[in-house]
Amino acid sequence: MKKTRIYFLVPILALVLFGGYYWNFRSQYEAHQAEIIATAKAKKEEKLRQDELAREQAIKDAIDAQKQRKAERAAREALEQKQRDDQENAELDRDKAAQEAQRLERQVDKLSKDVDDAKKEIAALRADNEKQVNEVAFLGEYVKKAEDNRATLALVLGKIQAADDANAKAKALAEAQAKKSE
Repeated sequence: MKKTRIYFLVPILALVLFGGYYWNFRSQYEAHQAEIIATAKAKKEEKLRQDELAREQAIKDAIDAQKQRKAERAAREALEQKQRDDQENAELDRDKAAQEAQRLERQVDKLSKDVDDAKKEIAALRADNEKQVNEVAFLGEYVKKAEDNRATLALVLGKIQAADDANAKAKALAEAQAKKSE
C-alpha cells in the first residue's frame, strides 16, 4: 500500500501544488490582466487625450492660420485698393495737369495776342503822339506866323487907315479949299 499511496499521493500532492500555483497564478493573472487592461486603457485614454489636445492645437493653429490669411488677404486687398486709388489719383492728376497745361497754353496764346495788340496800340499811340506833337509844333509855328501876320496886317491896316485918314483929310482940305476958292 505504500506504493499505492505514492501513486495517489504524488498526483494529489502535484494536484495540490498545481492548485496552489494555479490559484496564485489565477489571482495574479486576473490582477495582471486587469493591470494590462488598465495600462492599455490608460494608454488609449492618454492617446485619446493626446489626440484631443493635438486636434485642439490643430484647430487653434488652423484658426490662427485662417486669421493670419484673412489679415494678409485684407492687407493685400488694402494694398491693392491703395495702389488702384493711387493710380486713379495719378491719372486724375495727369489729366488735371494736362488740362491745366492746355488752359495755360491758351492763356499764353491769348496774352501773347494781347501783348501784340498792346504793342500795336502803343506803336499807334506813339505815332499819334508824334503826329500830335508835330501838329502842336506846326500849330505853334502857325500861331506865331498868324500873330506875326496879324501884327503885320495891323500895321498895314494902321497904314491903310492912316492913308485913308490922310486921304480923307486931303479930300476934306481940298474940298475946303475948293469951297474957299469958290
